[in-house]
Amino acid sequence: MKKLAVPLALSLSLGACAWFQGNPDSGQPVIDSTTNRSVQDVVSCLTAEATRHGASFETTALPQGQMLDFGDSNVIKIRADNGTTTYRFYAGKRHAANLWIEGASKTCAP
Repeated sequence: MKKLAVPLALSLSLGACAWFQGNPDSGQPVIDSTTNRSVQDVVSCLTAEATRHGASFETTALPQGQMLDFGDSNVIKIRADNGTTTYRFYAGKRHAANLWIEGASKTCAP
């Protein structure tokens, strides 16, 4: 029985590690896409969407772009790089009031 318990425990602990690595809060972007729209166009679109949903955010300048922080670790980074605009959404805590952020890439950075 002890011979079975050790491999089973090891298997469960490795499975738990794999689960934590897939956590969207680990800093990996949930949405990572490129668009031909300018950084300013994407930021303007996101600002309009945030206003439409009554969401507040803070804007921070980035090299060649901007970062929009919607709170609860929901962050969107928009950068211009080699003639293409990169859109990255890092998901944080999700609740009904901020679920629109995940779909904003389809509207603002198609």
